[in-house]
Amino acid sequence: MASGKLTPRQKMINLMYLVLTALLALNVSAEVLQAFQNLADSLQVTAEQLQRNNQDLADAIKAAIKREIEQGSRKNEPLLSEVDRVRSMADSVTGVLKTYIDTLYAEHVAGRDPETGRLKRLDERENNYRIWMGDNDAANGGRGEGKALEMHRLLDSFVDWANRFYAQHSGGRLPNAGKGFHRLVVDPRDNPAVKEKESKEKTWEYFTFHMTPAVANLAVIYKYINDVYVIETELLNLLKSKLGQVTFKIDSLVLVDAPRSEIVVAGMKFETRVFVAATSSQAKPTFSGTGNMKLEAGGYSAVFTIPASAAVIPAGQRKGKQNYSIVARIPKADGSVQELRLQKSFEVVKPEIVVTSAAVQLLYSECGNDLNIDVPALGELYDPRVTADNAQVIQSKQSKKKFRIVPRAGAKTCRLEVATNTAGQIVQLGYLDYKVVPPPRPSLRVYVNNEPYNGVSPVPRTATVRIQVVPDNDFAKSLPEDARYMIQKPEIKVVKGLAGATVIGSLPNSKIASNPFISVDLTDYARGLQPGNVLYVQFSDVFRVNFQNKQVKENFSITELTFPITIGK
Repeated sequence: MASGKLTPRQKMINLMYLVLTALLALNVSAEVLQAFQNLADSLQVTAEQLQRNNQDLADAIKAAIKREIEQGSRKNEPLLSEVDRVRSMADSVTGVLKTYIDTLYAEHVAGRDPETGRLKRLDERENNYRIWMGDNDAANGGRGEGKALEMHRLLDSFVDWANRFYAQHSGGRLPNAGKGFHRLVVDPRDNPAVKEKESKEKTWEYFTFHMTPAVANLAVIYKYINDVYVIETELLNLLKSKLGQVTFKIDSLVLVDAPRSEIVVAGMKFETRVFVAATSSQAKPTFSGTGNMKLEAGGYSAVFTIPASAAVIPAGQRKGKQNYSIVARIPKADGSVQELRLQKSFEVVKPEIVVTSAAVQLLYSECGNDLNIDVPALGELYDPRVTADNAQVIQSKQSKKKFRIVPRAGAKTCRLEVATNTAGQIVQLGYLDYKVVPPPRPSLRVYVNNEPYNGVSPVPRTATVRIQVVPDNDFAKSLPEDARYMIQKPEIKVVKGLAGATVIGSLPNSKIASNPFISVDLTDYARGLQPGNVLYVQFSDVFRVNFQNKQVKENFSITELTFPITIGK
């Protein structure tokens, strides 16, 4: 918020902004915030282990080089300084990233809980946002002028340095099949996991830090610290590969997993990345465990995908624990195999689809039936995809939870399939079944001189006759955009004595309205009318006009569209 003397209007704007911030905070449940904290803790443990393993790897490489020197070979002596250069660069970058973590723990941002040592205000947003984006978040093409842009440049610079270093020590060849190390920071427009067109237009800085809770940013920083250490490991292994027959001992091996989320909705898939925290090209691990496995990074790590089962949720409850196990087997230098095991669990929550609408028990044919379809258990992870077998589905641009369902003509039933797009994966959540009925027909009413007409009494030749379409009251209240009507081709006929009906006039179509009408001034036809004559007002058709301005013919017979008026004196 701005400081100094403020105008009353600016004070009001600031107050509204604070209220909005509070409302936004309500959208993030305590469970989701805790899940972010658990993820940050897991990534922190992984980062500390990677740092120790890289130090062990660097020490082992240097020890092997020194043994070569003692044996009279100085071929690899220049690599000693290169090992130190890799360690120094990685420590420099991670050191800056850790200062960002210290900033989050500052009292003016999220603070530190004196009892747990964790963040005190997990959902802090406003001050957190200003730290990352600065006071002018539109600066630098929407990247702001805060620590987010600084971190972006730092990580880009590190990847560029790592690619140059790798090429320098591999005859000009780059890692990743010549593509080089991937950028750690990717704008949404270049990230295939980001599907929404609106998000594609944002910068990485805005997309990552715009009004996100501090605990989520804590997890993001630890993720990038891990990324730096993973690149450092590859660089150290590149230097190690230059040695002759180098064997070195690692005193401890750790099997690490990094789950995407520890809270999963039943029917969705739990996914965790596992890797051994100390590897070499001579000691490639093999993995096995619960669910489906996909190897990555040359076989040194794997991603396990486990369907979240609703069976683990106790009867009458919303959530339950699902266990999983993973085993890694690593060949050692002495020919033996070391086996590492993980026994962990994740939380499965029941996906309850909640629907609200003006009429949730049925849908009106060829009408815009508005439904609010929500799955509260998913929280901010809910990104709905709704399809229908006998209807057009239109998602609101204002709210991702609001849908307009337009059943096709003739449909008797409609089944909606509700799914969500989470982490680039479409997960089916359930079905909603509806009965489809035609809208209630409107009534046609006749008035003479603004009084209801009984259809029998003689009418003065100077009277004004009005015939009006009146929609069903409940239908008009629930779907006003679909309860509009139009009278087409009204004609005026007269019967004199025993002669047949003769057309004596026609009127233009009525306007499209909720209560359209046709008005006939009998004075215009008085000369040709005698007492006892019967004048007929007849419509060709009555159409209902829906929210798409589509004209749907109402099912009236020709008799119902003919209104006799007996002429009096």
